[in-house]
Amino acid sequence: MKICPKCGEENSDQSLFCEHCGFEFAKVDESPKRTQGTNLQDFPSSATYTPNKKSVPKWPFIIAGVALLAVVVGVGFAMASRGDNQVVQPSATSSSSSTDTSKYDDIIAEAKEMTINGEYKKSNLKLSRISASDLGKSEFSAIADEVDELTEKNEEGLQQEEDKTAAQKAQEANKPAVTTSGSSSTFSGDYAKWANTYYFYYSQSSQKQSALTIGANGSVTQKNVNGTQYFGEATITSASGNVLSYETNEQYPSDMPDTKSINPNVKITVTWDNGGGTQIYYGYLSYSSRLALTDGVVKNGGVNEVWIS
Repeated sequence: MKICPKCGEENSDQSLFCEHCGFEFAKVDESPKRTQGTNLQDFPSSATYTPNKKSVPKWPFIIAGVALLAVVVGVGFAMASRGDNQVVQPSATSSSSSTDTSKYDDIIAEAKEMTINGEYKKSNLKLSRISASDLGKSEFSAIADEVDELTEKNEEGLQQEEDKTAAQKAQEANKPAVTTSGSSSTFSGDYAKWANTYYFYYSQSSQKQSALTIGANGSVTQKNVNGTQYFGEATITSASGNVLSYETNEQYPSDMPDTKSINPNVKITVTWDNGGGTQIYYGYLSYSSRLALTDGVVKNGGVNEVWIS
């Protein structure tokens, strides 16, 4: 094997030039042979000695550079993607938070009109088109309040219609009258029209009555605002004289109406169940052609109880 005096690498004996650095071996061959122990300074000046230094391959550096570039590019893409997400996210939040709370306005308006016209079942059916899940959301709280209010009015109206129907059926049955001291427990003949449903006309702070229904058979049901009910039996007779009542020109007065003296047509005596005592109402036809009942009792500058059909 030949050792290159320039780079120190091994070469085959037939090599004329160094396979690594290209040094020409003929130059060495032509120079005097060196013997073992010859001083290095005797080495021909034309052949500069270079320490044995192995060449370092370049491909590891190339691979490392490519890997570093890939890392930099990957980090760049990640940062760009993160930036895009930060920009898009508020937009998505904004779109999800914007809710159209006016989409039920038409339904509410139509349901209100139906309730005013006494079409309570149709009104409830219209309200059922409003999504229950929406009504549970805070942004639809105003809509939910209107739905509750309309539903309550519809249920009250339906109950009143049911009570009137029951009274009419009882009147049509025309049960035999039971007379006691000139009184009749049934509302038939001239008394038939007084079997009706009446509503409390002007409510004072201590009064919670809502509706009073008198059946043709003399049954009485009083409904109160808090949901309770009282039951009793009524008898009816003719009446005369002067009794205190209200002016009944308004539909639903918010202030106390003026009082007036009336001439009653009938006297209705109610005996309440469970030891509730008795109560007397005087019936008359008001100037507004509505049947009215009054107990004629003075209270707080007005009348204790006045009912209108």
